[in-house]
Amino acid sequence: MRHQNDFIRSLRRIVLGLALAFLPIKVLAFDLTLDASRVLSDPAYLPLGAQLFCATEYSYGNTNLNTNNYKGALLSSNNTVSSTINQLLEYGITSDFAFRVSGFFQLLAGTNTPASGGSTLTTSDGWGDPTFELNWRVLDQKEHSFNWDLIGSCAPSLISAESATPDENGTVARGGSTEALGTALSLKTKSFTVYGEFNTFYLGDRNVLNQSNNITTTYDSSWQYDLYFTTQTRFTDSLSLNAGVSQTFNQTAAASFTNANGKLISFSSLPEDITTVIAALNFEVTPNRFVASLVYTHQFFGNGGNSFAAFPKTDTTITDHETDLYSADVRYVFN
Repeated sequence: MRHQNDFIRSLRRIVLGLALAFLPIKVLAFDLTLDASRVLSDPAYLPLGAQLFCATEYSYGNTNLNTNNYKGALLSSNNTVSSTINQLLEYGITSDFAFRVSGFFQLLAGTNTPASGGSTLTTSDGWGDPTFELNWRVLDQKEHSFNWDLIGSCAPSLISAESATPDENGTVARGGSTEALGTALSLKTKSFTVYGEFNTFYLGDRNVLNQSNNITTTYDSSWQYDLYFTTQTRFTDSLSLNAGVSQTFNQTAAASFTNANGKLISFSSLPEDITTVIAALNFEVTPNRFVASLVYTHQFFGNGGNSFAAFPKTDTTITDHETDLYSADVRYVFN
């Protein structure tokens, strides 16, 4: 029943996101003549050969969630405030083949409030593992009726994952490598772009050190699937609006740790599925050279938690998990 309710909620959010993405078609008149030009703010943008595309983004986030016990009673509430700087560099090897490197620095301040009262403040900060990506435009709208991209990426595990304590800062790395394969289809007209992307992620084994007790938890590899759909509406040559929705599906992962008595404790980690709604207002300061954007993102999380087969009374469930992200983004190109 819980999974059915999560699916219904996710479906409603996806439908809402799609309605918002296509709303401008209903209220404005557009020039829907096919157009193969590459617009810097466009979701289907790919740099031309010998071009260097860069994007710099600052995001402020606010996340809330509750942790409940096996009976569904509240154990604690958590609020996390985040500040993130993302940097992306993408070089056009040819007009249809690009290499991308991206990475981020993040500061997380989390407040955990037990049901019994009181609160604990913890801080995590540092760099995340960089991501390396290749994008091949197999079909280009210049010669075909749409764009078709193939995408491959990897994020090697270069930085250890350590949870925060009230006395020691944690890290923000995942603690394991990630590889992904994806494909994207897009269609661009003079005034409107439709873009859809599907990715499958292999999440390799990862290790997370709990600094409060020096115990490392190991999570086995698992799979993640992501569907992303967005549109861009160009009101003028300088002003445009992106509106999109994505759905992320996470596979359950086996996990274990050895406690202070030397006993191996195994459990199942139940990651939450995520529905994301995103909107961005773009202004081309210098046409196809420099674009500034204001971005709002809201994430709805399905129920997740940890399940202990041998100790069911220690099961936990995460509920009421949502995130708001407010971002400022600039994109720029060098020949």
